[in-house]
Amino acid sequence: MAKLGKGARRALYNYTREVVANGDPGMISKIAPAFSTENLLNFKDIRDSTRIEDFREAFGKLKMPRDYEAIAALEQSIAYLEGRPVPAMPKIPQNHPIDWERMQVVTEQTEVSIQTAKGTIVLELWPQWAPGSVANFIELAGKGFYNGKVFHRVVANHVIQSGCPRGDGSGSLDYSLRTEIGLSWYDRPGMLGMASSGFDTEGTQFFITHSARVHLDGGYTLFGRVKSGMDIVDNILPGDVMEKVTVKY
Repeated sequence: MAKLGKGARRALYNYTREVVANGDPGMISKIAPAFSTENLLNFKDIRDSTRIEDFREAFGKLKMPRDYEAIAALEQSIAYLEGRPVPAMPKIPQNHPIDWERMQVVTEQTEVSIQTAKGTIVLELWPQWAPGSVANFIELAGKGFYNGKVFHRVVANHVIQSGCPRGDGSGSLDYSLRTEIGLSWYDRPGMLGMASSGFDTEGTQFFITHSARVHLDGGYTLFGRVKSGMDIVDNILPGDVMEKVTVKY
């Protein structure tokens, strides 16, 4: 690919800078990395130090832990443009205790049903390995939070993912969960896991695997599996909707 001229790069720099400065967490998490690597655009040699303040102001529009991914991307971009090492991200403190009272009613018979236009996916939950994730999941389902949410991410032979309040994979609520790694593995299809941007950043988004995904072991909370409806999982496409998510105790 031919190298872009400085004029074209300057125009792209100004445009992407304005998008990032707008403060939208979804746009920041996707676009900010363009400022933090040596690539075709190479924005570093045309940066305007006075405009870097726009990036700093964008921080005021973001909130931890909800916008962790966007904050991390912005931190890396600013550090790169200023020619300094990327600072370590702060550890997210425990901020969403496990609802043990809710967990008292969860048994081996507890099921979560995800109704879609293509059929119903029934899930069993594993509170023995991930009590915090299970409690959060059934609380959100019970409140109707998941109703109407889309499957925003579908990767063939990998996962389907949903639960984002924005519908683009960059949303969460104003809390985070601890990562829970138990004696269970992504060694077969239909495993139910929590999406995250790193340890202890889980929230509302979850995924279901199409196949064994052993590279996820030890890195992603595993809190249940598909009990029935795996054929529905395999037919889900991006944009398909969870019409109704219900819990049966």
